[in-house]
Amino acid sequence: MRIKSKVLSFASCLYFLSMLSASPILSQNLDDVKESLFGKTEKKLVQAQAEKANLLSPKLFEQASDKYNEALQDFKNGRPLKDIERKLKEVNVKLDQSLQAAKLGHVTFSTTLKAREDALKANAPEHAKEAFKNAEEEFISATKKLEKGDVKDAKKKVPEINKLYRTAELTAIKVSIMGAVRNLIKEAREEEAHKYTPITYANAQKLLNEAEAILNSNRRSETSAKEKAEAAEVEARHAIFLTKQIKRLEDNPEEWENFILDRETLIEDIARELGFKPKFDEGLDKPLNRIFKITQSLQKEKKQLLAEVDEKNQKLQQLRDELQQYQEKERGLKAELEEKQYKLEIKRQWEEKFKSLEDIFSSEEAVVLRRGNDIILRLIGLTFPSGKSTIEPEYFSLLTAVQRAIRKFPDASITIEGHTDAIGNEQYNQNLSYERALAVKQYLLANMGLDESRVTALGYGESKPIASNETREGRAQNRRIDIVLSIDEELL
Repeated sequence: MRIKSKVLSFASCLYFLSMLSASPILSQNLDDVKESLFGKTEKKLVQAQAEKANLLSPKLFEQASDKYNEALQDFKNGRPLKDIERKLKEVNVKLDQSLQAAKLGHVTFSTTLKAREDALKANAPEHAKEAFKNAEEEFISATKKLEKGDVKDAKKKVPEINKLYRTAELTAIKVSIMGAVRNLIKEAREEEAHKYTPITYANAQKLLNEAEAILNSNRRSETSAKEKAEAAEVEARHAIFLTKQIKRLEDNPEEWENFILDRETLIEDIARELGFKPKFDEGLDKPLNRIFKITQSLQKEKKQLLAEVDEKNQKLQQLRDELQQYQEKERGLKAELEEKQYKLEIKRQWEEKFKSLEDIFSSEEAVVLRRGNDIILRLIGLTFPSGKSTIEPEYFSLLTAVQRAIRKFPDASITIEGHTDAIGNEQYNQNLSYERALAVKQYLLANMGLDESRVTALGYGESKPIASNETREGRAQNRRIDIVLSIDEELL
């Protein structure tokens, strides 16, 4: 009877909380209950997606996802706690099984996964829809065979599937790399650039032909082909610009003097910044040569400064090592305290540190949030180049601040969550968000000496927006990195 009354009490609690969710405090309480029930399972679900279990073990992963959604619906409907926990236990069993199957899939389909990843990076779902769709259907068919234990038949399909993905990739690469350039060269010809600027126009056409030849001979030389295509685009735009200028000057011969004087003014402005006043009585060559020599000198000075920075970074690393040793000694001393006193002290320090976190970041760098026992560092000041996961040097100072924040919680586990907006292919966004989260993880590991098992990188893609994807501002907010510091409940 006592057990039943507790279950009914929980269900009633959820019911009233949901009915009164307009209240911010009650809504937060409901979120905390949900996080306590579903948090660990949700992370395992995301981890399974990162391991491509949804692709390599589709049936088991689908069963786990369906059961998880059932548990969520039960939670919304105020169903008994024991029923929800039972379903979540089943979800975890299925997820563990799908992760084991995915491990075998990674071995069996290692070359196929690479071919598929390359096709996604080339945006084949958009630029080669039919070819990519065919490859996906064949791949799913093969993974289902493997999931049933038919390894032999699954392996037989690998060469065919790889070929389909590579065909889709090459088609997409050609469209993405050369499509815009072809349009520009067509525009240049319509402007009669082949008559007015034959050299520049011919260079653009030649570079485009070289880009296509590179792809036809070796699609792995995409970088070289892209460089050629980008150079061709520059030349095509150059030809269009020059043609328009020449036509204008042909129609207005009196403009020649102003045209040359404008260039001299531009050179004079640059020279003034470099500390000398140019003379143009003998043309532009002498001032330009002097600018070139000064620039060379500045480049040499820059290298020297970079060498000094490297030396200082090495000293900084030494200080970090000393700081880490100090923290280890501090943890050892704390372990000797009485258990109750230790917990009270940790809780007090935790509260003080949380209050001090906002002083570490400026309002443009990060927002500090609290969710139950978790602290979220929302790095609004950290952005990545479009479609890439490279951390630019300008953000190193922000990540240094993140390190300071993490050091305030030496016992916290760290989850780095990557999020994107809803623009583009969903699977590509999923992979991109994971790669960005992984880049931040690797940076922190390299600069803090953390235990790798303490840090987890997850990619949520476009699945967890915090703003509308219908506006530019909303999409910018959704493209983010959240660093979650999870504090052990026993220490609170």
